[in-house]
Amino acid sequence: MESLLTLPVADYRAIDLALRLVLALVGAVALLLGLSSMCVGRPLRFPLILASVALGIAACFESGISRAWQGAFELAGSAYCVTGLPLASEDRIIAWAFGLPAMLFCLGLVQLDHGSKSFRNLCWSVLGLALLGPFFNYLFLLGFLSCVTQLRGLVIPAAGESSTICTGANRIALLGMAVGILLTESGHLHLLPLGKTVDSILVRGELILSFSDILALALPAAALLVCILNLPQKETQNS
Repeated sequence: MESLLTLPVADYRAIDLALRLVLALVGAVALLLGLSSMCVGRPLRFPLILASVALGIAACFESGISRAWQGAFELAGSAYCVTGLPLASEDRIIAWAFGLPAMLFCLGLVQLDHGSKSFRNLCWSVLGLALLGPFFNYLFLLGFLSCVTQLRGLVIPAAGESSTICTGANRIALLGMAVGILLTESGHLHLLPLGKTVDSILVRGELILSFSDILALALPAAALLVCILNLPQKETQNS
């Protein structure tokens, strides 16, 4: 009879700490976005509130991942043993479906011309990313690439069109999302050195996924806030 999967106490606590850190960061940035809506002009309040609500919903699903891990393992002697309850992997998919499209949309909402073709295409890309991305992985990737294409003017702006801080924030936001997606997809394709045993693959994989959550959700949201607070006055009035 095969023995049940067990995790050393240190590994389990590392995962628990990582999941708590993700939840704290995502929740804190969501709260900060909401509170910051009271400190900006009326045209910029909606993007901040929208991003705050979307990130708050993502934080709720991230908390489901943490609760699932706590229920899936129980302390048995000097190690944690599986209880048979499933891990809530679908909660991370839903969290990304709320958080990532919202960040992309808000970046375009506050900086693109609302009557431009790029903004219209961004809206359709974000809609497809949010609705179809969770069900079809290739559509998620295509949707993200389409959004980045529409936002390319924010990353490499023409001379004098954007402040240095806003440009840097845009680059950090999109780079964080891209790296988070790359790490997640690499893990799914078994391209990362996660080890050869089941417990090492499980532990290292979850730690990488937690890091990806920070890059794809918390970091872009913080960059969005920095960008909005440093928008040139002319752009703010035209938003």
